Amino acid sequence: MIEFYELLDDENIPYRCDVELDLIEEAPQEERPWLLWLFVKAQSVTDELEAFSNDLITSLNASLGTVFAGRVMKEGWAEFYFYASHAKRFENISSEVMSNHGGYVYERGSSRDSKWEMYSDNLFPDPYALLSIQNRHTISALLEAGDDLTREREVEHYLFFQTKTSMERTVAQLSSHGYSAKEYVNDDESDHAYGVVLVKNEAITPEIVSDTTTSLYESAIQEHGIYEGWSTIMGEQTNGAE
Repeated sequence: MIEFYELLDDENIPYRCDVELDLIEEAPQEERPWLLWLFVKAQSVTDELEAFSNDLITSLNASLGTVFAGRVMKEGWAEFYFYASHAKRFENISSEVMSNHGGYVYERGSSRDSKWEMYSDNLFPDPYALLSIQNRHTISALLEAGDDLTREREVEHYLFFQTKTSMERTVAQLSSHGYSAKEYVNDDESDHAYGVVLVKNEAITPEIVSDTTTSLYESAIQEHGIYEGWSTIMGEQTNGAE
């Protein structure tokens, strides 16, 4: 599953990263120790660039058995990264695809990266970026259903901890910020067996949600816990949007 998120460069200018999230479950793949990269001049994500991207990913996979790791849109370049068993024919295949799409100004190369450090250290989102992806999906589902994000309503947040004491400390600390415990959950099969559903009335604009989820994530990790996201209802409806 390819997802995208935004990062800030050294000058606080945002740039976009598209990444194949599911690869993390099997990274690194011993049979694909070679990192292949192709940078092409591209100012933004357009229909033409997406068509080229799809063709490049499909062609390299069919011919070399590569897996697509990610794409970074930064400083006027689209940077494509792949993992493969070898680098043979990469230049020929990528040149052919570029030619089929009108040609590009490009840079290209390959190197051994048996630990997949490019993927795990630079492409895969950190916890804050994962939060932003989850938030975007939840908000998009609500918008598609016609929700007014500025309307305050009860929002549920899900936190889990290794010990009951850690959970209770976090609940007490967050109560001073307007959160209350709606429900407690036990999962004896999990390392984080002690869960709590915290609720607070608030709007769910992207800015508010970003601030709220970042704060709750940081409160959870202070007690070695995990924050597993949020849900809410629309108007008088009772169905959650997650």
